[in-house]
Amino acid sequence: MTEPAPATPRPARRFPRWVARLGRSGVPEAIVGLFAYMYNEAFPSIDGNRTLAEAIVDFLLCFFAALTGRWPRVGTLGVAATLIAQVLVSDKLSVTVFAMFVPIVSNGAHGRTVLRDIAAPLYFALAIVKTMPLNDTLGDQLQTVIIWAVLVGLAWGTGRTIHRLRREGQEQAELRTAALRSQRRSIARDLHDTVSHATTTMIMRAEQIKLRVGDDPQLTEDLDFIIATGRRSVRDLRGMMETLRRNDPELDLEQNTPWRLLTVTDVIAERQAELAAHGLTLQVTSDADLDSLPSSVRETLAKLVVEATSNMVKHAGKGPCRLIVEVQDDTLEAVFTNRLRAGHRQDGGRLGLGLVGAAERVRAIGGELEATAASGTWILRAQLPIGE
Repeated sequence: MTEPAPATPRPARRFPRWVARLGRSGVPEAIVGLFAYMYNEAFPSIDGNRTLAEAIVDFLLCFFAALTGRWPRVGTLGVAATLIAQVLVSDKLSVTVFAMFVPIVSNGAHGRTVLRDIAAPLYFALAIVKTMPLNDTLGDQLQTVIIWAVLVGLAWGTGRTIHRLRREGQEQAELRTAALRSQRRSIARDLHDTVSHATTTMIMRAEQIKLRVGDDPQLTEDLDFIIATGRRSVRDLRGMMETLRRNDPELDLEQNTPWRLLTVTDVIAERQAELAAHGLTLQVTSDADLDSLPSSVRETLAKLVVEATSNMVKHAGKGPCRLIVEVQDDTLEAVFTNRLRAGHRQDGGRLGLGLVGAAERVRAIGGELEATAASGTWILRAQLPIGE
C-alpha cells in the first residue's frame, strides 16, 4: 500500500533570489557607506571647515562600514577604531557617525550574532561619548542617551528580523523540497506497481501467443510490433521512474531522461517502423550527423520527431512523409511535410497538445517552431540554434 505523500507546506514569504545574492555580495553595505560619505561631503557639519585629520577619519569610518559585507571582522573593528579616532580628533558631530549602524545591521542579517552583540553596545557607548559634550543640560543629555539607544536598538532589531526571515525562507524551501521528493517517490512506486507490471504482463502474454500461433506472417508481425513497443515503453518508463526517484529534483536536467535513452538516429528509425506499420513511408534527408549535436538540440529534435510522426500517423494521407534536416552556420532547420488525409480539416496550422509541448522545448533553447497547412499539405518547420 502506498503511503500518502505529505502535503506541500505553504510557501513562506522569502526574498527573491537576486535579493539574497545581492545581500551576500556585500554590495548593500558598500552602497550605504558610499552614500554616507558623499552626503557628508555635500552637506558638511555646521561648525565650519574640517581639519585634514577630521576628513581622513570621516572617510575611514565610511570605508570600514562599506567593507562590513565582505569582510565583517575588519569592517566591524575598523568602524570601532575610527569612532574612537573621531572622538579624539573632533568635537563636531558628523553625518558619518551614522555609518556605525551598517555593521550592526549587516552582522545581524548574516547571523553573525557575536560581532553584532559586541558592536552594538560598543558603538552606543562611543556615540554617547561623542555627543554628550555637545549637550549642556541634564535633560538634553538624557534625551541624547535615549535617542542613541533607540537608534542602536532599531539597527539591532532590523538585522535580527532580516536574518529570521531569511532562515524561515530556507526552512520552507527545505520542507517543500522534502515534500516534493516524497511525492516523486510515491509516484515512482505507483508507476512500478501498476503501469510497469501491467505492461510487462502484456509483453509476456504476447510472447506466449506468438509461440502458439501457426504460419500466419501478418499475426506474427503484429505480435512482434506489440512486443517491441511494449519493451520500449517499459524502458522509457524505467527512465521516468529513475528520474522521479532521484534525490534532488533540481538536477533532473543533468541526468538521463527517457529522451536521452535513444540516439536521434534510433528515434528516427523507430518512427519509420511505426509509420511503416500504418502503411506510411518516412523519407529522411539530412546533411548532418544528428547524434553529434549538442545534447539540448538532440533531445529537442528527438521530441519533435516523435510528436511530428505521431501526428502523421493520425492525419497523414497517401503519399510519402518527409523529414529534411539541414545545418547552416549555427542553426539547424528541420522540416516535416505530409499530405493530409482526404476530408481532413486543415485547422489553420494549429498545434495539438503534443506539438505544443515540443514547441515549448524548442522555444526553451531559443528556437522557433511554426506549422502551416495549405493545398492539402501539412508543413512543420523548426529552427534550433546550435551552441556548444
